[in-house]
Amino acid sequence: MSERDDFDRIVEGLDLDFSFPDEPAEPAHQEPAELGRETDEPVTQEEAFYRQVGPAPLMPRRRGVLMAWCGVLGAPLLLVLATLAHVFLDRPVVAGAALIFVASAIYLFLQLPEHGPSRRDWPDDGAVL
Repeated sequence: MSERDDFDRIVEGLDLDFSFPDEPAEPAHQEPAELGRETDEPVTQEEAFYRQVGPAPLMPRRRGVLMAWCGVLGAPLLLVLATLAHVFLDRPVVAGAALIFVASAIYLFLQLPEHGPSRRDWPDDGAVL
């Protein structure tokens, strides 16, 4: 393996310095934005622009949303469990499970909050917590 390949020829002329400084560099001096003010008031830290929000409850509060989630998750689960148990379901039962799934999904989509032109921050594509 004494032959030099193309990679060795490419990197032999590079000056690669892999030494790291012992101490971190000091951050650049940052001046407060309020230096141009005409008053002699001391500069204070402003409060954060966000507010702490507690976690949402695990179970939905409205009965309709809870029933819709049961339909979205329960109808396919019923079909999967019946298939795994080798139980033959009649066509009306399968059609009913499919209709329950579709109706529940449509209901949940309709319950999403509207973010349209009527909102003052529209068209905002930021995250909603």
